[in-house]
Amino acid sequence: MNSVTCYGGVGEIGGNKILLELDDSSIFLDFGLNFGKEKRFFEEYLQPRTESKLHDLLSLDLLPGLDGIYRGDAMCPEGFERLEDNPSEPLWECELQSYENAVSNGDWHPDAVFISHAHMDHCGYVPFLGDVSLICSPATRTLMESITEIGNLFGFDGELVKMRGRCVDTYSRGYFPGAAKIKKEDEASRMMIELEHGDRTSVGPDRVTLEAIEVGHSVPGALAGLVESEEKQVVYTGDLRFHGRTRTGIVSELGGLRPDVMLCEGTRIDEDQPDDEEQVEKELVEVFSDARGLAMVGFAWKDLERYETVKDAAEKAGRTPVFDPRLAYLKARLDRSLYEEGATAFVERSGSMLYSPGDYTRSKHKAGEIPVSEWDSRAGIKDTTHLEKGVTAKDIRESPEEYVLHLDYYRFKNLIDLDPLKGSIYVRAQSEPFNIEMELSEKRLKNWLRHFEINEEENYEPIQIHASGHACGREIQEMVDAIKPKKLIPIHTQNPDAFENEHGEVIKPKMGKTIEF
Repeated sequence: MNSVTCYGGVGEIGGNKILLELDDSSIFLDFGLNFGKEKRFFEEYLQPRTESKLHDLLSLDLLPGLDGIYRGDAMCPEGFERLEDNPSEPLWECELQSYENAVSNGDWHPDAVFISHAHMDHCGYVPFLGDVSLICSPATRTLMESITEIGNLFGFDGELVKMRGRCVDTYSRGYFPGAAKIKKEDEASRMMIELEHGDRTSVGPDRVTLEAIEVGHSVPGALAGLVESEEKQVVYTGDLRFHGRTRTGIVSELGGLRPDVMLCEGTRIDEDQPDDEEQVEKELVEVFSDARGLAMVGFAWKDLERYETVKDAAEKAGRTPVFDPRLAYLKARLDRSLYEEGATAFVERSGSMLYSPGDYTRSKHKAGEIPVSEWDSRAGIKDTTHLEKGVTAKDIRESPEEYVLHLDYYRFKNLIDLDPLKGSIYVRAQSEPFNIEMELSEKRLKNWLRHFEINEEENYEPIQIHASGHACGREIQEMVDAIKPKKLIPIHTQNPDAFENEHGEVIKPKMGKTIEF
């Protein structure tokens, strides 16, 4: 059977979980979390329970109830059956078959999961999957590793690329020696297949292949995918844009292909005006040059294209660009030190707040560039590159007009060390608020700006300069017209009715409903 079943990304932006079946091969196209749906139940101090998170998500219909996809130890820790008369037994019951049991029994299970890019709405639920092969770009793998190392993820959430099995054990000492507990086993790497642009890999028992196609987005390593059997072709766009620094080759590669199905993102399908990263740079140069004091700019630390734009704008404005240590860490993991590119890192105070090397033992990425795993695995290895070469709050306070500081909203506590800031500016180079939670954060952001007299001429509003990570409606339509799909399935959009397909039909997906072709 040839079919597509969408378990996410239907009438919504994000949360893509799309099951593609060609002949006897099965592949999930992304396996992301949906922030909006999670926020229907959870907030900052009301979160899923760490060790039973899979049960919590399944119970609230935040994950699809499918046999053969989830890891067994997340459904119930190994060795649980050895506990006698444990009152939690009925609470661990799960009617679903685990991935491991499906494999051993010869039952259905996915052959692979294609991760288009490392945004959590496309990969955030991967930790709950069994050890199925993950297909992604090398940059996406590195970014997922970096997220788990420095991204404040806990429990299962931090197991994007490595798994730690859960098993029942007992306390050897303490107040209750011999009492049962859940033990985490040593890390084991997931099966990963890394593809660069144009690379192919086979999927499943049949002659099904997936070809990687590089696309531009707001994180490095984003891919679209072409999945082919002997008789069928399916295009999956992932998330993409045409106005960034990274080449988006999907039209040149697939123009005139006439695939059987095209799964197409439409985040900005109802917007006609293309964004322009070059225009972002021009506007940043202007505001950086006009600022009397410190120039600050907020954007996601994973957005390396925006890093390039901000860095170039700062240099043209005659200022030194100073970046978040998380971004510096990611660049180093990708074998590109920002110090070699005329930029530097901001040295945040941590621990005892003394700028002592010992302050960074729990936040090693703030001190230097080497992978956190090397600190942990190689005795005597340490890296204090940022402490030696980076820029401190004291440096900025002495000469604020010399710097552009990368500072997102969640790092605003550093403003306390940077004061006085009267006459300084703050630019938001990312999306404006689009939900209630973000609007509440916006009010707090303005309180910070007002308190420190930042953006006084803007009535303490952030200066908005941004280009989206998504193509506009006109660009999407031109792409569809060039590729000419027989069936066009809108995903990752709140407006599927805006899609048109003059070369075939438009099929609006329904959650969990199979579309055969």
